[in-house]
Amino acid sequence: MDIALLGGRVIDGNGGPPLDDACLLVRGREILTVGPRATTAIPDGAITYDVSGRTVLPGLIDGHVHLRAYAGADRSDFYLWSQATFYEEQILHAARNARRALEAGVTTVRDAAGARLEVAIKHATDQQLLDGARVVVCGFVGMTGGHGDLFTPPAVDRRPYQTADGPDECRKLVRSYARDGVDWIKICTSGGVLSIGDESDWRNYTLDEVRTIVDEAHALGKRVAAHAHTLDGVRQALDGGVDSIEHGSSLDADLIRRMIDQGTWLCPTLSVSEQIHLSGAERGLPPAALHKNALVRASRTEAHRAAVAAGVRIFMGTDTSSILPFGRHAWELELLSTLLGVEPMRALQIATRDAATALGLGERTGVLAAGRWADILVVDGDPLADIRILQRPECIQAVFRDGRLLVDRGLRSARATLS
Repeated sequence: MDIALLGGRVIDGNGGPPLDDACLLVRGREILTVGPRATTAIPDGAITYDVSGRTVLPGLIDGHVHLRAYAGADRSDFYLWSQATFYEEQILHAARNARRALEAGVTTVRDAAGARLEVAIKHATDQQLLDGARVVVCGFVGMTGGHGDLFTPPAVDRRPYQTADGPDECRKLVRSYARDGVDWIKICTSGGVLSIGDESDWRNYTLDEVRTIVDEAHALGKRVAAHAHTLDGVRQALDGGVDSIEHGSSLDADLIRRMIDQGTWLCPTLSVSEQIHLSGAERGLPPAALHKNALVRASRTEAHRAAVAAGVRIFMGTDTSSILPFGRHAWELELLSTLLGVEPMRALQIATRDAATALGLGERTGVLAAGRWADILVVDGDPLADIRILQRPECIQAVFRDGRLLVDRGLRSARATLS
C-alpha cells in the first residue's frame, strides 16, 4: 500500500534548506520519493495524510540506551531491581521501553550493554511481534571488577554482565556474542560513575585485551564501542582501534586530533550526567556516585565543545536507563544546543543522519530519500525555531517505522482521489 504525506515542511537530515509544501511517498518499507507537492504524481489508491503546517523529518536515533531498565509506573531501586527481578520479567520492561522510545519519535536505538535479552527485543520488533524502536545490540565484554561487573555487589552470584579476563577469554566471549546475533561489541577502558566500588580513573582492560577484542569483533563484522571517561581511557581505546567513544568526558588536543585522523565517533551522552546532577540525590544514588558525576560534569562540556569545534564526528546518545527514563531522548538535542553551542539543524543531523552512519545504518535510515527505510517523524511545529518541541508528546503527531504508522496522535487519512 502506498502512502503520501502531503503539504508538510520536510527536513531531510542532510542539512540543506527545508522543502516546503512537500510530498513524501512511501511504498512498503521504503521511501519512494521526496519532492514538491505540485510536481509529484500520487499513485492511484494511495493513502494520503494532510500534514500541512507540520514538519516531517527522519525518525530520531538514540545511539546509547539500556533497554533492560525498569518501566513500571512507580519508582524502583536503581541497583536492586535488576538483581531482584527475573530475566523473564525484565524482558517485558525492555519491550515497553522500546515502545516508549518509539512514542517519543525515536525509531532506532542502540543498546549499549546487551545480550540475548536485547537480541530478543531486536528480533521481536523486526518481525512485528511488538511495536517498538529498531534495536541495535552491543554485546557487553567487561573485566572482572570492572565498570559493568561492579553494578552488582560482590556477594551476589547472579551477575547480569558477563566478564572475560585475558585475551583468550575476551576473544571467546566476542565469538559467543556474534553467535547470539549482536551487532556491536561494547567494552570499558575506564571506570564509571554509577558502578559501586570503583573510580572513574581506574583502568579497565589492558591494551592487549582491547586490541584482541577489537581484532575479533572486526573480523566478525562487528564494530566496537568503548566507555571511557578519562584521558587514559580514551587513549587506550584509540590505541586499540575502537569505532566509537562513549561519554569521552575528558579530551585533549592530541586525542581530538587522533579521533579525527582515525575516524572515531564520539557519543557524548550529556543527558545522563545532567539527570544525575539534577535528581541523583533524590533517587537515592550513593554519595560516591554523585561525586564521580560531579567530576565528569566538570570536564565534559569543555572537552565536547573542543571536539565539536575541531570536527570530531558526533552522534546522539543519551544513556537512557532507570535513572533517565525512556521517552526523554530529545532532551539531548536541547543540551547539544545549550551546552555545546550546536545549531538546531546540526543537532538534528547528529540525531538522524550521523547517528545512522555511526551505527552502520547510513545507507538505510537517518535521511528522508528514495530507497531509504521509511522511518519518519511528523511534528506539530518547527524544531528549527524551537528544538524543545521534540520533547513534548503532544507535538509528536506521528511516527512511522519501516513504512508502518505506529504512533498516531491526530493524522487524518483518506483514499487519494485523482481526476
